[in-house]
Amino acid sequence: MSYIASFDIGTTNIKGILVCGKAVVHNVKNRPIDVITTDGCVEQEPEAWYQAVAAIAQEWFREGIRPDEIKLISFSGQMQDCIPVSAEGTPVRPAILYSDGRGVEQSKRLLEKLGEEAIIRETANHMDGTLTLPKIMWLQEHEPHAYSEAASFLISSKDYVISRLTGAFVTDPTSAATTGCMNLQTRTWMEEWLKQLDMEAEKFPLILPPDAEAGQVHKRGSSETGFSEGTPVLCGIGDAGAATLGAGVYREGEAYAYIGTTGWVAAASERYMDVQNGAFNLAYVVPGRQISIAPLTNAGSAHKWAAQVFGPGTGAAAENFETDRNEDGDSLLFAELESALEKTERGSGVLFLPYLNGERCPVQDVNASGSFVGLRTTTTKGQMGLAVLEGVALAIRQVMSLIVKPEAKLRISLIGGGAKSQVWCQILADVLQCELVVPDDSHYLPSIGAAMLGFPKMGWSINVEEICARVKAAQQVKSYYPNPELADYYNKQFEKYNVLYAQLAPLFAM
Repeated sequence: MSYIASFDIGTTNIKGILVCGKAVVHNVKNRPIDVITTDGCVEQEPEAWYQAVAAIAQEWFREGIRPDEIKLISFSGQMQDCIPVSAEGTPVRPAILYSDGRGVEQSKRLLEKLGEEAIIRETANHMDGTLTLPKIMWLQEHEPHAYSEAASFLISSKDYVISRLTGAFVTDPTSAATTGCMNLQTRTWMEEWLKQLDMEAEKFPLILPPDAEAGQVHKRGSSETGFSEGTPVLCGIGDAGAATLGAGVYREGEAYAYIGTTGWVAAASERYMDVQNGAFNLAYVVPGRQISIAPLTNAGSAHKWAAQVFGPGTGAAAENFETDRNEDGDSLLFAELESALEKTERGSGVLFLPYLNGERCPVQDVNASGSFVGLRTTTTKGQMGLAVLEGVALAIRQVMSLIVKPEAKLRISLIGGGAKSQVWCQILADVLQCELVVPDDSHYLPSIGAAMLGFPKMGWSINVEEICARVKAAQQVKSYYPNPELADYYNKQFEKYNVLYAQLAPLFAM
């Protein structure tokens, strides 16, 4: 049998699948990885990504998959990172992740130097401290040795793994759109800006189409992973692009929500959206089509926090969060929280602003924090845990209004690890007041989206639109419908939620 090996390199987990010509997924694997958080900084060791990919590949081969059966390798990965690597491809320092806002001051100076109008005109996006360009500027100023030693600043986690397999420093237009220095129309770097900033354009990776071949597995990559030397490796696509493909979203007006460690609401469009509120226009897989996306810094991360703090298995069990896992790699605390929330009646009035790690849309405030409102002496842990999931759902409803027209009749697809919680899915349907559709194995759809890039090359399909149609037609889904009796309650909660940040912002700034 012939397979495409596809990997989704996320923040807390790396997923690997094999996909055959019938678009059937085989040999699903998952590896957890650690995040380094200190003093508000969010980093990760790039080599952990590569080692996890190698471990998944070697497990496939131990299970009887032959290396020569894997005809193509494709990737999806977290975007908006700053990954400085040497000419040999070794990390100069840990990767600065997308949710790290250390470049706030640099982004302000970039706005002054380049001009907000020019930035939006060229990139079709806003400038803030989480983008890659301000982070590189931060390195110039705070770690000049790291800046000097870097031969390339890679953008997506997948870019690093590709460099380790092939020796090529490349990225895709979707990932490059999160840097703050790519012209979205031409899909090229703004080299004149880089000159003004005393940055060498050659330190930026080559931008290739997602379905282009980045290179082939070289001798060292083969010996370290087990993949056959010479196996083609695609450039792949940033996680938002892969998720959009995996969700089968291609036509105008189609939308979906993603809940991973972070989250977003996205739609495909031929137009550019207003980005003043923190939303993004990202290049999609084909030129002339964009992904309109409203990102959320806090999604699955809030779920994890709730499981550790409000689940019944707190204390010693919470300390074993990373080690006590089920066969899917999920902490057993998630199952314990799910069971507790199933027994918790909704309507307590407790409201949660889920800004545990600051927020970037619809507000851009790295100092914002998670906040409860409406606590009473009778409030239980279950009600507080429920309020956390409701808070993320209310945040999704808030940013969805940026993406979808109010009069649109919604049927929203939900993908990502958060979709595994049936309690959360029902909350989302009730808060959004629409049908919520969850495809089977929705948390693997970014991996499937990355694999879809290789279908034409393998002769399995003609174009992206056909692939998306096939994926949606083949999906087995579970639907969640809103409870009309809860509509008034969540409308009132949403009214409160919409004013909560504005009331608390002065406190966050103190």
